[in-house]
Amino acid sequence: MMRSILFVTATALATTLGVTALSGPTFAMATVGEQAPAKTTNSGVYTAEQAERGKKVFEAKCTACHDTARFTGEVFLDPWAGKPLKDVWDIASGTMPEDNPGSLQQQEYGDIIAYFLHLNAFPTGDTELKGDATAMAAIKIEKKP
Repeated sequence: MMRSILFVTATALATTLGVTALSGPTFAMATVGEQAPAKTTNSGVYTAEQAERGKKVFEAKCTACHDTARFTGEVFLDPWAGKPLKDVWDIASGTMPEDNPGSLQQQEYGDIIAYFLHLNAFPTGDTELKGDATAMAAIKIEKKP
């Protein structure tokens, strides 16, 4: 009797999950081990408003040492292409500003990176780029097509 109850319960649960009791998962090939494609800098990963905030922070905190030309075009994109945006994040948030590394708010670093994306004419989106390493790691720097 107990086996019958367990089998019926397991079968009901398996049916709910899209699995058959006899043949195994019906979706295993489609979902196990697969991940959604990583976002890229061409996916609209920041907003225009965020880039404007980043511009203001950059002008207030960075222009004493840096010109925007350093973060624009091939000079900026060639060394970073194919790498996660987190690589830029790590340098910015870990070493800048040079006179007080790591002194900005995490979101301010995110806003500055959004400004860099804007400088390179990457498309904007509806969601702001989060100022944290995990969010940056999920985005690949990709040159525009």
